[in-house]
Amino acid sequence: MSKKLLVKDVMTSPVVTVLFSDPVISAVNKMITHDIGAVVVMSGGMPTGMITERDVLRKVVLEGLDPRKTMCQDIMTTPLVTIDAETPIEKAFLLMKEKDIRRLPVVREGRLVGIITEKDIIRKVL
Repeated sequence: MSKKLLVKDVMTSPVVTVLFSDPVISAVNKMITHDIGAVVVMSGGMPTGMITERDVLRKVVLEGLDPRKTMCQDIMTTPLVTIDAETPIEKAFLLMKEKDIRRLPVVREGRLVGIITEKDIIRKVL
């Protein structure tokens, strides 16, 4: 992998988000509308968690919960693992492997500026 490529060069922006107080159905609708597998959960303008399709299946569907009544904050994955936009993509890939995750919200000075996935990195380096 090239040492010159930074996360900011590969990330997707803007990021699809939901509020922590939104119902899960809102997250599901955004994932369907944007054809994505995850949304970042925001609280007070800051990224605080993530919800993936798997989270919805495991924590809502399999538990028999109503996605209209279950809030995003109740099923989001926390603490949120993020990465700085200026980080080399090699480090992003290693962090994903270490944490066994496929997506990393990208931050600059604590603010959400993008998202990078394993697929993004693989597409860029191949």
